Amino acid sequence: MGIVISSLNNKGGVGKTTSILLLAELLAYLEQKVLVVDLDGQSNISMALHAYVEETESSIMGRTAPAQENIFEVFVERLRSREELLKVIYPTNIKGIDIIPSSKRFARIESSMLECYKGPFVLNKALRSIKDDYDYVLIDNAPSLDWFTTNSIAASNYVITPIREDGFSKKGLREILDVIREIKDEHDLENVKFLGTFLTQVDPRTIAVRERIRDYQEAIPELIFKTYIRRDTKIAQIESSFVPMLEYSLDSNALIDYCNLLLEMGVLKGDASRKLKLSMGEDK
Repeated sequence: MGIVISSLNNKGGVGKTTSILLLAELLAYLEQKVLVVDLDGQSNISMALHAYVEETESSIMGRTAPAQENIFEVFVERLRSREELLKVIYPTNIKGIDIIPSSKRFARIESSMLECYKGPFVLNKALRSIKDDYDYVLIDNAPSLDWFTTNSIAASNYVITPIREDGFSKKGLREILDVIREIKDEHDLENVKFLGTFLTQVDPRTIAVRERIRDYQEAIPELIFKTYIRRDTKIAQIESSFVPMLEYSLDSNALIDYCNLLLEMGVLKGDASRKLKLSMGEDK
C-alpha cells in the first residue's frame, strides 16, 4: 500500500510545492510509482506537471460541464471506488508520476457541498481505493490550516513542514505543530506521524545564517531534519519553464539537498536508498 505524505505550512513561499515536486521526481527516478494530489486552488503543481486545464467562466460557475474532472469531483461527488478515482487521475510529463489535478473550480468546493458531508475523511476514503496502485502519494496543500488541511492530515501517514530560514520563527513552527496535534487528537488520527521540518532557501555562506541554522537544530532537534535546502536559482528556472529538474540540470545544489532529505526521511522502500546513494556518488 502506498505511503501518503503531506507537505503543510500556513505560510506561502516556503517551498511546499517545490518540495513535493522534487521529491516526486526523485521517487519516480527510483522507479517508484507516485501519485501527486493537488489540494491547492493555485494549481501550481498541476501546471508544473503539465496537467492543468484552464476552465471557462461557465464551468467555474457550474453552468456547464468542466473540460477536465479533477479534485473538485473527489470532494463534491465524494468519489470512493477505484473506477471513480481513475477518472480524475492523469499521467504527467514525468514517467512514473500521475496526478489528481486542481483548477479554479477548487474555490467552489466547500460551497458546493452539503454541510453534512464536510467531514475530515473525504480525501482519506477516496485515496483508500487506489493506494495499492502506488508506492507513494504526495499531497501538495495550500498555504492555510483549514478544512482541506484536516482532510490532508487524515489521509496521510506522514506530515512534513518546509520553512524558510528567514522570516519564520520557532514560535510560528510551534503553532503549526499545535494545530496538527489538535487535528490528530480531535479526530483520533493515531497513525499520522509528523516526520519533521526542514529549512528551505538557505544561504549557508554567512555567519548569521549559520547561527540561525544552529539555533533551530539546538532548540528543536527532535523536530528538524539535519538536511536543509540551499538557495538555488535553478529552482526558479524550472518553476517558470515547467521543466523537470532531472532534465534541466543535474548540477543543482537543491537537487542534491532533496536527495539527502529523502534519505533522511527514512521512507524509501527496498533498495531505493542504495540506488539513490549510488546516483549521488556514494559507494555505500
